[in-house]
Amino acid sequence: MDTPLNDSERLDQFRRLPVETEWLESKEAKTSFDLDTLGRYVCALSNEANLCGRDAGWLIFGVKDKIDPATRTRPVLGSRFAQNPADINELKRQISSFTAPALGLADPVEIFCAECTPGTRVLMWRIPAALPGMPVAWKGHYYGRSGEAMGALPLNKLDALRVQSIAHDWSAVLATDDWRLLDPAAIALAQALYQRRHATHSHLLTTLQHKSVSDWLHGLRLAVNGQLTRAALVLLGKPEAASHLGGPTPRLTWVLTDHTGEIQTHQHFDLPLIMAIDQLVAKLRIMTVNLLPPRQTAPLNLPNYDDWVIREALHNCMAHQDYAQGGRVRVTEAPDSLTFFNLGSFLPGSVECVLRSRQPEQRYRNACLAHAMVELDLIETLNSGLPKMFRLQKERFFPLPDFEFAQAPDSVSVRIYGKTIDENYSRLLMERSDLPLEQVIWLDRVQKKHKVEALHITQLRKAGLIEGRKPNYFVSAHVANATDTRPEYTLNKGLDDHYHKRLILQHIQKFKSVPPPEIRALLLGKLPDSLTATQKQVKIKNLLATLRVTGLDGLRITTSGSGKGARWELVKP
Repeated sequence: MDTPLNDSERLDQFRRLPVETEWLESKEAKTSFDLDTLGRYVCALSNEANLCGRDAGWLIFGVKDKIDPATRTRPVLGSRFAQNPADINELKRQISSFTAPALGLADPVEIFCAECTPGTRVLMWRIPAALPGMPVAWKGHYYGRSGEAMGALPLNKLDALRVQSIAHDWSAVLATDDWRLLDPAAIALAQALYQRRHATHSHLLTTLQHKSVSDWLHGLRLAVNGQLTRAALVLLGKPEAASHLGGPTPRLTWVLTDHTGEIQTHQHFDLPLIMAIDQLVAKLRIMTVNLLPPRQTAPLNLPNYDDWVIREALHNCMAHQDYAQGGRVRVTEAPDSLTFFNLGSFLPGSVECVLRSRQPEQRYRNACLAHAMVELDLIETLNSGLPKMFRLQKERFFPLPDFEFAQAPDSVSVRIYGKTIDENYSRLLMERSDLPLEQVIWLDRVQKKHKVEALHITQLRKAGLIEGRKPNYFVSAHVANATDTRPEYTLNKGLDDHYHKRLILQHIQKFKSVPPPEIRALLLGKLPDSLTATQKQVKIKNLLATLRVTGLDGLRITTSGSGKGARWELVKP
């Protein structure tokens, strides 16, 4: 058995390495060291230590990073950096504050070598390896190393770190053998949901009647050899079961905000989460929205939110939450939307990938929990849940869901709209139920003023669905005719050039001599709303140029004077 190295022996071993590795860095740091640079090194060494299969990386101050050819070791210089405990504690606090997830450093090892200049020592910082599935970021950015060089963490390394959480299923860990921690009411609800899920499978329902709770939960993989999994406690456990989950308490949180985003009130819902679902949904304000279909006098009355869409979004947050980072799934209710938030990256990569794919997702962050939720009729299988959310919002003539992905920490937000944004969009969906979902997604981005790919804009134009100039696109005349929204279209399209030219001529005829700002003031309010301020100015300039060169109905205009004294006048016959 190898004898563990003491600190001096470890330092000597590091100094003799032929090259610095991804998990080891030496710096002179004679008197000082930049905090941001330190933070980036800590982040990079932590991530690389994980990828190298080590429990920690090392950052050494007071040692040169280049080998001395004569001694074949890195020379020791010594460092005066952070010489008192207060400085060390402040550095540790800053590192913890600006890393995500927060990285707690131990005090550095101080080694007083014979080679150190007087009043200095070598500092050896031990950098804990990033936890499985949880890459470390410094101030919102991930860093890594390629040999001795530090830079942004490459995407392949970032993905390699993230997928570790999938290989290690947090929800499948055996937590306790104390079955008294299960809530009887939660078990009864779970069995009712199971019966609903398998209503057409009479043999399963018959078997359920003769099974004990223990046998049933073992069949759902929520228990193994008499031990309850974390997934069992999350879904069915009493509040006190949270202490057996080895981390933050899983809970659902409802937050109510006003139109400015200011929080008005909130409420937490603790274990068992299977019962917390209904409690949270009951807090949401369900109201009636009136939509008037084309060529009809009776309005269409719809709830502002579809119950299935609400629950699908909430259940998916629960199934995909990264419970190792934090236990709280949050639903924020604003006056016009609901936003569902969970920690953890979006495993499929993009929403478009899910909508296009015909294959089920092969990766699950909490496979044990997800399997049980499928059996309890809480989430859809085969990737059908997200496309169905989009389809239902389309069929209800509402805006489509918005997904937002964040990093450091990884998180997913889904916004469900509870009111219309553009009546033309909603009326179009009423009239054109044949539109493919792909085109509806593009139109939804147009109405929200989001960026739309140039190729998609071209296809929408060819289909006669949009008009306008980049980036101000709007519902086209074709759509307006189809949906009886000609007045709104006219406002966007604006009055034609002939009208604008006639207006300019009439104004000059009346007042004889008119300064350019007066012409601009006359026209600005009458040009299409789809034009920007700059585009409107260009439009006015072009109208005036046309009247000066070719005129209208035999009348042309010209300028007299210059600068502030310039005037537009009619050309004398």
